[in-house]
Amino acid sequence: MIDLKPLPMKEAQQFWRDKVPMSPGQFVRLSDEAKTRAFAVSGIVKGSELTTVFDAIQRAIDDGTTLADFKADCEAIFAKRGWVGQRAWRIDNIFRTNIQTAYNVGRYRQMQEVKAARPYWQYSAVNDSRTRPTHRALHGKVFPADHPFWNTWYQPN
Repeated sequence: MIDLKPLPMKEAQQFWRDKVPMSPGQFVRLSDEAKTRAFAVSGIVKGSELTTVFDAIQRAIDDGTTLADFKADCEAIFAKRGWVGQRAWRIDNIFRTNIQTAYNVGRYRQMQEVKAARPYWQYSAVNDSRTRPTHRALHGKVFPADHPFWNTWYQPN
């Protein structure tokens, strides 16, 4: 019997390992280019708390842990900040944004490696209730891999 398990994406893992946790104050002083290598959470300044959140995201990327696991790992930190009830959307946003960014950067690196064999890329919108009209309009459009379109529209946009 074959036991199929999802494998972590090494490019996403490396992207996350290259991040540098820092306070929001330090983050805002960085250039746009430097911000891609930084990790900050608005409202979390303490190093140990920031490290806990950072490490929980690393586990999600490495081991495939879920949003529920992330919430449990960081529950005390989020509760201390009042990110519960109507403000719990922040937790989902922190998790989803960082996980998706890591995976999309990883996928971009993979696509760059094979663009000679696959020179055209197709834009794919999620097309759920959160999809913006401009993204929905681009769904299915095809551009060359080196087209300037991808500088703006490659995920995460």
